Amino acid sequence: MMKPPFGSRLSLALLSCSLLLPSVVARAQNIAFDFQKPPAPAAPEKPPVEWKVQSKGGFLLTSGNSQMGTATLGLDSSRLSGANKLSLNGNIAYGRTRLLTPLVENDVTIGYARQTRTTTNQWKTRARYDRFVTGNNSVYGLGQVGADKVAGKKLTGGGQVGYSRQLLKNEQHTLVAELGYDVSFESYVVTPGTVTIHSARAFVGELYTLTKETGFSGSVEALFNLNKENALNAAAKDGSKGVGAFKDTRIIGKLGLTTTLRKSLSLGIGFTVKYDQNPALWPPISGAPALDPTFLPFADKVDTLTDATLIYTFL
Repeated sequence: MMKPPFGSRLSLALLSCSLLLPSVVARAQNIAFDFQKPPAPAAPEKPPVEWKVQSKGGFLLTSGNSQMGTATLGLDSSRLSGANKLSLNGNIAYGRTRLLTPLVENDVTIGYARQTRTTTNQWKTRARYDRFVTGNNSVYGLGQVGADKVAGKKLTGGGQVGYSRQLLKNEQHTLVAELGYDVSFESYVVTPGTVTIHSARAFVGELYTLTKETGFSGSVEALFNLNKENALNAAAKDGSKGVGAFKDTRIIGKLGLTTTLRKSLSLGIGFTVKYDQNPALWPPISGAPALDPTFLPFADKVDTLTDATLIYTFL
């Protein structure tokens, strides 16, 4: 078989290339079309809103020689969203005791009777807002209202503003210190009117994780009055009014131990000590004779509270 001339073979080769070229170009175009730009990076997700809600309750009842009943109830809640935190909490403690009182006839005790008295009657509610400037620094403001009638305070209220600093944070320790300003209003059971107190505030608190289930807490808060108060002066003992600056220091110390019993149920044991340099007058005792005008029964400067409560966490 004879080969075609060289010119004919060249023509056939060129013709074949011309026929294949469109398909090659089409495939190249398809490859370019299928190649897409990488997707744009996704916008960062907003941090979730963190809720915490806990209720606390405890009860003590005795009978026989000592006849008393005391109940405590509390609620703590907080909402953390980004750099904003709102906390709401409240607690109430109420107790009644049947005390032995003498029956006197002709200056001689002829028997005893039981007289029921309210021996615990206090409550307090508070709302606080924190704005975190950085992870360890925040500014805060709060308002609060409460009462402690057994200590002679019919109604108390006020507010605070200040700066909070997280000094230490690791797996075991959380240490916080705060400085601020406090204004308080006190209305007493015995003496009329309202006393306004402007104070400098200092606070330090520690949370210490002992184990995964058990934690320890401790804190000290101090208020130093900056103004002269129009209140009875407990140091004068003569019924005169006027308490000088830094003469009505108030200190609250707290210790607590909490351990988890079940998933949402915990046991808390706490101890609180309160010091008031210029306390109010004790309220009058029902059924007691009138007081001597020169006798001023100021309440004790130190109060303590030891409690054991069950804590249920809702969120």
